[in-house]
Amino acid sequence: MGGLGELFGFDGRINRLGYVGRSLVVGVGLAALAALGATTLATLQPGGLDAFQVWTQRLTMAVILLGLWAGFALTTRRLRDMGLEPAYVVPIYAALWVINVELLQPMARIQPESYAPIETAWLVAQVLAGVVLLFWPTRTPSAAEQRVYVAAQPAAYLDWRESK
Repeated sequence: MGGLGELFGFDGRINRLGYVGRSLVVGVGLAALAALGATTLATLQPGGLDAFQVWTQRLTMAVILLGLWAGFALTTRRLRDMGLEPAYVVPIYAALWVINVELLQPMARIQPESYAPIETAWLVAQVLAGVVLLFWPTRTPSAAEQRVYVAAQPAAYLDWRESK
């Protein structure tokens, strides 16, 4: 796995220290990318104030999407290292995150006395999930899980000419 694969790839496993280190590298790298992009936009000043605002929004969206991709990739690899199947955990988290952004945050702005505690509970749950990812011990796979099945010979239906 190459350098970018270590940060944005979904394959493999990473331990606690690797998770923290790669998360810091992603955070610093995305902050540097955002600063470089903002400096470039301020220097070039593309087509007036409206174009500057549009390009700033595009830059912000690109940095957010890269951060989400890297976060999901690192979390997937850490979950696999903990012995959990990320295919079951990550979609649930992503769905809850979308519900929070699209539903709870706007409702908390309209009626803070009713919905702010729910949004606060979601933020606390996110922090607790981060703590679990940092401190849950690594699970060593058993010998049976490490064994890879290799067929002695290919099945007959793969090459129908040899089956006659």
